[in-house]
Amino acid sequence: MTGHGTGRAPRAGATLAAALAAALGLAACGGGGGGGGAPPAGPGTAPGLGDEALETLAADPAVRRLGDVLEGADALLFTGLHARYEASAAGEETRGTVAVKMACDGGRCTGEDGTAVDVGHLADPSGLGAVVTEAETGARGGFDTLETAAALSVTESGVPGVTVTASPEIMSWGFWGAHGFAALETGAGRLAGTADGAALEGTLSLARAYALGAASGSNPSGTGGATWTGIAEASPKGTYRRLEGTATVTIADLSRPRVGVAIDVPGHDIGAPGWTDMAPAAGGFVSGTQGADFLQGGFHGPGHEEAWGVFDTATHLGAFGARREP
Repeated sequence: MTGHGTGRAPRAGATLAAALAAALGLAACGGGGGGGGAPPAGPGTAPGLGDEALETLAADPAVRRLGDVLEGADALLFTGLHARYEASAAGEETRGTVAVKMACDGGRCTGEDGTAVDVGHLADPSGLGAVVTEAETGARGGFDTLETAAALSVTESGVPGVTVTASPEIMSWGFWGAHGFAALETGAGRLAGTADGAALEGTLSLARAYALGAASGSNPSGTGGATWTGIAEASPKGTYRRLEGTATVTIADLSRPRVGVAIDVPGHDIGAPGWTDMAPAAGGFVSGTQGADFLQGGFHGPGHEEAWGVFDTATHLGAFGARREP
């Protein structure tokens, strides 16, 4: 975990950053700390989708296909979770950033703060402790898509002197094929709580992305080259808005495979030199360091039909998916 706070109370900034990192890290696995879970419906709080709406959504053929993807998933990748906050308590103001790095192994990812998430948490729309308030299916670039809005509330009181509740509205832009799923999630909302006995109020914004699916477990092979084309969802750090783009994965020589990945978002420079020449291992590929020039992905499906992954650079984070061209 890294955090940075500024303002007239450096100590308050540091403890608040730690509390936020804990609360937001716990949000990644569905709550914890001094509380968690979604807020109850009431004045000022959007209710969750009703039973009829959920049944209609579940009956959508595209959502059924997504269910098959989630059920067969055995590999999970996460970017770090990144957040910005501004808060005040007893006349003291602090603002800063929080980054929770994730390390993934198979179908489970663990944050540097000890929180963890696995494919089982993501197989249910409420698996992250959120109440889904809107959901709309669609299609883009040959992939099924699902856009959702959800209310989330997570309380953390494990940092001495600080109790903070983060209550953002989360927007998720997900897309899937036959063997993988990826999503970008952004959020913005209120902070409330206490710091050394004084009422604490503020705002936060955040973003993260992930990809999961059925890993091939082996490298593509053969003669000649291969190309996978698809789409990407990305967000600039700091503004945490959604950007749509494309993704291209290439192997120039299958007999000596080296993987190149290009993320193209108009008006944005996303990439690093290491992304052009990655050595695959057991069907996976990785380059760089989270928060600087990181990209990690893998081939999915028994015939390496798809490629899925995430990226986390100094300026952008996001996820991508691509299908192999004939």
